[in-house]
Amino acid sequence: MRFLYYAHELQRHAGPGVDVTVYEPGWMPGTDLGRGAPAVLRAIGRGIAHLPRVATPERSGPALASVALDEKWAHLRDGAFVVRDKVTEVRPVAQDRDRERRLWQATAQLLANAHV
Repeated sequence: MRFLYYAHELQRHAGPGVDVTVYEPGWMPGTDLGRGAPAVLRAIGRGIAHLPRVATPERSGPALASVALDEKWAHLRDGAFVVRDKVTEVRPVAQDRDRERRLWQATAQLLANAHV
């Protein structure tokens, strides 16, 4: 959910002419995200990756590029949320201006402290 908070706040900071969109490829078995899982679960994940409609880097990369570049998606605004190939409505809990602002401020503070 934090990525949606960032997207909404980034959209406010970016201003006109910049459109922020969040892309969610779905679960991607066989990536290093599960590297800490037991070997049997990693093997199952690699097998599941061969099923149709399961996200893989080979399938998700072109889909992400499409969201960024194709006219089909040019209408997206204000931190729109795309899951695989569909615009998805953001639940109200993921639209909290106060949390978005606080997360943005905390990030700015961490970055400021890192450059000291």
